[in-house]
Amino acid sequence: MKNAILNYENIFYLDGQAISGVISVDGGYSINYAPINTIGLGYNKQVIAEVPTAEFNINKYLLYNEPLLNYTGERNDLEAIPLAASINYNNKSIGFQSGYLNSFNLSCSVGEIPQTSASIQVFGDIGSGYSAFGNRQTKFMTVPQVKDITLTCSGSSSNRITSFDYSINCPKKPIYILGTSNNYVPYEVLCDLPIEINASFNIEIDDYSARKAYEQLNNDTDSSFSILIKGVVFEDEKLSVGSSQFLNIGIGDLVVAQKAVGATLFTQSFNNVKLINQEFTSNADDILSVKLSYKGYLN
Repeated sequence: MKNAILNYENIFYLDGQAISGVISVDGGYSINYAPINTIGLGYNKQVIAEVPTAEFNINKYLLYNEPLLNYTGERNDLEAIPLAASINYNNKSIGFQSGYLNSFNLSCSVGEIPQTSASIQVFGDIGSGYSAFGNRQTKFMTVPQVKDITLTCSGSSSNRITSFDYSINCPKKPIYILGTSNNYVPYEVLCDLPIEINASFNIEIDDYSARKAYEQLNNDTDSSFSILIKGVVFEDEKLSVGSSQFLNIGIGDLVVAQKAVGATLFTQSFNNVKLINQEFTSNADDILSVKLSYKGYLN
């Protein structure tokens, strides 16, 4: 009888690094066929109507420096930065060698661990046998607490932010040419600039003063916001007496201390975004709150 593959028996790899804190990974491809009709016969056969497409979606906790942020932009030759990824299990794998980040999202609210999600578009083959396996490991992992998250936006100095969402939309543009041996693989993949930045903050109101809509139209000034998430990393340290250390003694003997080291997990700040939405909410079971939404662009 065959055994099911449990969640701890498969590992997600990204460019040779085992990714920790993954909540879910889903991916697949679709092939669009279209019929060919001819006079006197009607339907003749099916043919591939367009280049096959594939997509991977990743949801994970923010427990260390976010690796997917390295794939939002472009290389020095102006091409988008490719990545390889795979799900490995029982000496088998399902993956791809040429994927590109389409979007990235970070969200968090009071009492929850920050979570990230990413959408990856694949240009080229995808399926079994493609593996991104490697020996690179995460240097550290930590769970951010409320005190480790610092947010600034309009009114945040005297009003309480209870949740936020931040997203980067960085779609890619594949360029195909005729005369190649494999017309399903793009000649090059470019960033479809500008990159769009969106952020929204939910604030409990103490003394927040809303801007009038017409005032915003007549005085089109830039706004700013920043997000900083830190964590406490615990490192093993052997206990010592004088100048000597207890060597070859395990944790079970209670001679290992822990020291805390601060680490920055995520940081983004912008000074040239626009406040595009103010949404106020009040009901009988909660306090007055406002949701502020910002949008900006990057080259």
